[in-house]
Amino acid sequence: MKDIKEYMVQECFSINLRWYRYQKNYTQEKLAELSNLNPKYISDLERGKYCPSLGKLEALAKALDIEPYELIKPELLDQKVLEKVK
Repeated sequence: MKDIKEYMVQECFSINLRWYRYQKNYTQEKLAELSNLNPKYISDLERGKYCPSLGKLEALAKALDIEPYELIKPELLDQKVLEKVK
């Protein structure tokens, strides 16, 4: 498993998005509804297939009731988080 320092921004984003969605107990469909995005797009984001625009990053953060920077902050990752979302 990678060390936290080895994760790129896109990987941090996809892991954090999944983590915060789990914390809110939201399905991908619920998060898509709240952020006005497509559920397939949410799935693709969580798998690291795409990077969101800043506007979509803000919409996701608002739907999750967090600050946008929290979705890309690598310091939030630790071994326990990585094990739960992988």
